[in-house]
Amino acid sequence: MDPLLIAILAIGLLHRDVLCYPTRDESEDKIIVLQNEEMEPTILECDYEVEENPKFITVKWYRDEKSIYQWIYGTPPYAIPEFKNEVDSTYESSTEPSKQYSSLALINPTISTTGDYKCVVQTSQHTFSSHQRVQVIDLRNYTLELSHKTIHNETQLNCTVTNVYPRPTITIISNDMDVVKREPMVYEDEEGYFDGSAVVAAYDTDDDPDAYQCVVSFEGYGKNLTTVATSTSAGVGHLDFSLWLFCFLYYLLSKLKVLI
Repeated sequence: MDPLLIAILAIGLLHRDVLCYPTRDESEDKIIVLQNEEMEPTILECDYEVEENPKFITVKWYRDEKSIYQWIYGTPPYAIPEFKNEVDSTYESSTEPSKQYSSLALINPTISTTGDYKCVVQTSQHTFSSHQRVQVIDLRNYTLELSHKTIHNETQLNCTVTNVYPRPTITIISNDMDVVKREPMVYEDEEGYFDGSAVVAAYDTDDDPDAYQCVVSFEGYGKNLTTVATSTSAGVGHLDFSLWLFCFLYYLLSKLKVLI
């Protein structure tokens, strides 16, 4: 074989080995629900295997491709200054020397902690990458209200939610079949929190009381915010008033006729 061709193939194989290193993605997001009291650190693991007696081990953590923490085997771990209040660099994840400071300990979480995290481990022979999505939920100071106004046989429902994170999905549920929905409106404020509202027009012609429910949900989070409202049928209320007015006028006229 041509020596030049052999050299080209060798270079190609070398680059393939360098670029195509093992990668592992976590299947589920790690959820952090913010609380008012002091919270325990959230630990992101970086699981890897190294060869026997490696010449060096470097572990680097990134959030949204921005470096936040690194550890070089044999030296103290180091949090990037911008993130020193968000990472506990003293956390020891393992008694095994080659993994002692490999995990990322997130402290003092805020909504900015949300992001895609990646750890990259390099040795003299291998490179390994692991990904983990972190989603922060902040419902500490939310408000949720479902109001309704009935005119004849139409009920206007308005559900509003404020000061939540992340972006909510707002759904109004009615026991009426004839419902006209409008797309919810969601806005992000200057601090990154969300306010939203949903409006529904429900039409009712039966005599039964109506029940309505507003559900606020968040992608990847199993708990919802809910509130309910009930109202009597608008048609029945209008009919009852008309019947009462008719009876009252009939009674009054009959009395007047007797007096005449």
